[in-house]
Amino acid sequence: MLALFGLSAMAQDWYHDRLERFRGEEWRGHIFEHVRTDLEHIWSAGNAAPRERKRLDNTKRELTDLQAQLQSGGRYNEGELNDVIDSLVKSANDQRLAPRDRDVIGDDLNRLRDYRAHHDTWRH
Repeated sequence: MLALFGLSAMAQDWYHDRLERFRGEEWRGHIFEHVRTDLEHIWSAGNAAPRERKRLDNTKRELTDLQAQLQSGGRYNEGELNDVIDSLVKSANDQRLAPRDRDVIGDDLNRLRDYRAHHDTWRH
């Protein structure tokens, strides 16, 4: 019982820490890194099927590439960003995820779509 309480408390801390990461506007310069962190946390429990794991591995690799491009001058590949968004839409619809985790992915999707629409006016 104590172990379950400890795991629940750690999960609560992660969601709280995530909210703190996205406070203000500083997160914008690390958006792809933060989305990748969210994916790593959500799928760390191992509920994903092998095909889903492969898609997520590709998505995390694309997020790493996008973050590197962002940090090297604010450029990005819109096609690659669209691939990430499409992949996250599929993850957000995965009923094996907890509703709270689907909400996190939905929030990440909104942030990525906002980035795509307004990246040229965001300070990095």
